[in-house]
Amino acid sequence: MERALLLPAVLVASTLAGCVSETVNLSQGRQVADVTFEPAQAAQARMNLGLAYLRQGNTGQAKFNLERALEQDDSNPDVYLALAYFYQTVAEYDKAEQHYQQVLRLDPQHGDGLNNYGAFLCAREQFARADVMFSRAMAASGYARVADTLENAALCAVKNGRESAAREYYRRALEYSPDRQQVLLGLAGLELERNEPAMARVYLERYQQQHAPSAQSLWLMVQSANALGLRAQSRETGAELVRLFPDSEQAERFLTHDNE
Repeated sequence: MERALLLPAVLVASTLAGCVSETVNLSQGRQVADVTFEPAQAAQARMNLGLAYLRQGNTGQAKFNLERALEQDDSNPDVYLALAYFYQTVAEYDKAEQHYQQVLRLDPQHGDGLNNYGAFLCAREQFARADVMFSRAMAASGYARVADTLENAALCAVKNGRESAAREYYRRALEYSPDRQQVLLGLAGLELERNEPAMARVYLERYQQQHAPSAQSLWLMVQSANALGLRAQSRETGAELVRLFPDSEQAERFLTHDNE
């Protein structure tokens, strides 16, 4: 689930630039610059720097900068969201949850916070609470990444064994983003599981029209061809899978006849 976490936007410059404002006044014919420290801007820059360190795997510097960001502006929900992600990354789950909850205390309509909290709860197998967070995210005013949250909700439903709900979430995600890669593959997989290979191929063909082959898409094509009795096509697609993705789990499964 973590791949779908939505972090606060990282600025182009991940340094501490932009932390002061400068006003130029005239005093007896000379220019005098009044430099004012802007804590909110400084906190944003610190937060982005901390996230950049976290992506590099430098958790020490990540924590230092994120905590400094919080000292500079403890009213910004994005800072708490970044800290929640940090604590989730280092497996301090109680602290992660505390920071997610603080995001929502500051801004109950924080769409990214609701989405990420839902993904966190799903990873912790708190499925009912996760579904509530996803629903709140989708209903949040001005939230633009509804397709991301619908995909998260579908993945969580699959993990919880709720295939029917997952299909519905995936279908709704396609209404927002018709060519969404993982949604098309997710639906194809669910159709195969309920023995509907023809419907699975509908989604796989849509995928092929818009996206390059992946190990997952080719493997699903192999399975659907087998289910439809198209043995020659299954062998051809399997050969392509092995050629393009020789080290993949799917290629190994094909070579060991796990598709039959």
